[in-house]
Amino acid sequence: MTYQLYLAPNTYALTVQALLEELEVAHELHWVEIFQETPDPDLLAVSPHLRVPALKGNGMVMVETGAIALYLAERHGDGALLIPPCDPGRPLFLQWLHYFATTLQPDVLIQFHPEVYAEDRPTQARIMKASMRRLAGVFDVLNDALADGPYFFGERLTVLDFLFGMQATWPEIYPRPIESYPNLYRHQKAMLARPSVRRTLDIHIARKHDNGETMELALPM
Repeated sequence: MTYQLYLAPNTYALTVQALLEELEVAHELHWVEIFQETPDPDLLAVSPHLRVPALKGNGMVMVETGAIALYLAERHGDGALLIPPCDPGRPLFLQWLHYFATTLQPDVLIQFHPEVYAEDRPTQARIMKASMRRLAGVFDVLNDALADGPYFFGERLTVLDFLFGMQATWPEIYPRPIESYPNLYRHQKAMLARPSVRRTLDIHIARKHDNGETMELALPM
């Protein structure tokens, strides 16, 4: 079986693509357009809110990055990227899994698309400024969480590291340079050293280049 990953360049689809690469799961990339007035019909067919990623395969279609990531980690790789229910670390695994979606991601999205929340530019600027203040606290918390790194569970790589690590490549979301967060810096270096992550980023950088755009990383490869 081959999955179809619906994606756009330099979006949350990075996470799912890197996981597919890491788990060595067969997949095809289906590039779509997002944030346009006329919805991309291919994307509309698989994603009700016109968001990426969407994953098709095994008789189903899934959206929501965290859900897709958890599904892939459960179905492939013999559970190597999971903290199982019987493990003492399971509560923290679940905590961070949901923290990324409910605490980190909303403010990350504001930095890229404040127009979703307000039409006029002065209000957008105020929303972005308030969001960045919240992100300052979030990144301090995450920096502390990675104290025993390089990964969230020390030397043990899990799906959490992909869920955080791929969006942590975006320089736009940092209140301060990544070097001022030593544990986040170490985590990002560890993720960028993984062939799966490098392959994924190379594909997106090339795609942006083909569109006449550049793709900056918080920590260059």
